[in-house]
Amino acid sequence: MATDKSGEIAINMAETKASAKGTAPLLNSSKAVAAVEPPNRGAKKGLAVGDFVLRLCALGAALGATVAMGTADQLLPFFTQFLQFEAQYDDFDTFRFFVMALGIVSCYLLLSLPLSIICIIRPLATTPRLSLVIFDSIIPSTLPSIKV
Repeated sequence: MATDKSGEIAINMAETKASAKGTAPLLNSSKAVAAVEPPNRGAKKGLAVGDFVLRLCALGAALGATVAMGTADQLLPFFTQFLQFEAQYDDFDTFRFFVMALGIVSCYLLLSLPLSIICIIRPLATTPRLSLVIFDSIIPSTLPSIKV
């Protein structure tokens, strides 16, 4: 570095080759492609299969509970064996709510199975998984608002 009396500083820079001027490195070179990891499809597919199996199990449980509650008839003794009454699901509002809520859950689970299948087939798709998350959040919050 050279200085003179005016206070200016000179910085010496190495000259580049004329052939390297004006060229940018390629983004699709083999080194750049090798550095990018492929998306982990196996883990997402495994989660989607687990989601599908859980939905099938929940559908079976909800449907079984709905059928068992809706078709139940019992003769119950009141005080003695001679004084009895017949109990059905529509005798009490809570039982009626239970049957209606489980019927709605069964329908929702049945309708959500195709989206779950799409998540298995295309594990990197975000729209079906996001819609399942949104609908899974909405359904439990709206079930208590059912009026019997």
